[in-house]
Amino acid sequence: MARVYVGRLGYDVRERDLERFFRGFGRIREINVKNGFGFVEFEDTRDADDAVYEMNGRDLLGERVLVEHARGSRGARYSGGGGGGGGGGGSAPYMRGGGGGGGGRPRDKYGPPVRTDYRLIVENLSSRTSWQVGGKILY
Repeated sequence: MARVYVGRLGYDVRERDLERFFRGFGRIREINVKNGFGFVEFEDTRDADDAVYEMNGRDLLGERVLVEHARGSRGARYSGGGGGGGGGGGSAPYMRGGGGGGGGRPRDKYGPPVRTDYRLIVENLSSRTSWQVGGKILY
């Protein structure tokens, strides 16, 4: 059996949607849907390989999804961390940055960020203030 991680799911995706999405790739043992991501467990590893290869980047209910092999064992989903800053053996795909001993808590409780139509306008900043966006400093 092999588990596949499905990321960037819309929040309205249900178990049956994933079942239809992966139809034709072999027998599915279990589907687990969370907020913005999910896991699909195939009986055969080769079926999971085919699904990852064919379905990564495809649209599911209007969202372009990420499909990749799940990392770590099934029971070690939240164990992450490990020693010091190594990231440990059980860091889950939705934990960014490798864990690093942070107690295994997922980085984002509600899944990946979702782009909205809302924007933030910042006004009246001092000219001596720097603004940082995505690791780049804009002046």
